[in-house]
Amino acid sequence: MKKLILSAALALSVTLGFSQKKITEGSITYQVEYEVPANMQAMKASLPTEVKVYFKGDSTSASNKSAMYSSNLIMNPKTEYQRLLLEIPMMNKKLSVRFTPDDIETMKESFPELTFTEGAETKSVASYTGKKYTVSDKKTGKSADAYFTKEIEIPANSLTQYFDKQYGFPLEFTTSQQGMTVRALVKEIKEEKVPAGSFSASKDYEEISFSQLQGMMGRR
Repeated sequence: MKKLILSAALALSVTLGFSQKKITEGSITYQVEYEVPANMQAMKASLPTEVKVYFKGDSTSASNKSAMYSSNLIMNPKTEYQRLLLEIPMMNKKLSVRFTPDDIETMKESFPELTFTEGAETKSVASYTGKKYTVSDKKTGKSADAYFTKEIEIPANSLTQYFDKQYGFPLEFTTSQQGMTVRALVKEIKEEKVPAGSFSASKDYEEISFSQLQGMMGRR
């Protein structure tokens, strides 16, 4: 009887030890690097090497800074809320772009169509164990290795929104945004209070539409 009790206790402790932890508020720091088209090579050196994401509930805020600009993409997938904050010192501009439902639907057309092939390897990333998958995009035909963990649950952000959460939380992955390939690696995940105002724009930002932003970028 003692052996049965001890065996049951051990089995329970092992199960609990591998249970998923849900983190509802905190931050993620990513190390990022880019592959850019030929016409953007000149600005590659000025691109940020780190992205900081704050999250609380279903809201996330992904910010990065470089010598030329700083940006902050705020989103809540459940409410389909998205806002982009841009600060461009050389233009003396602080812009706030509120995406409409139609804007979001238009952007979704460029989203990748991903398939996942499970691998045998595992890897430790930021103290979490990640399982290897080969992620392929049907639209481009490109594939890249990625590592996902089921040890934690964290809401999707602008970097991870393309991945199916059934595979877990992405720790290391490659994605494409605005014609650039972005490789991201989680450096740190912290449970902490999110700074006030992380999911809104201050009054010194000029409100513009997505179409106005495209016009400023020379796109129509």
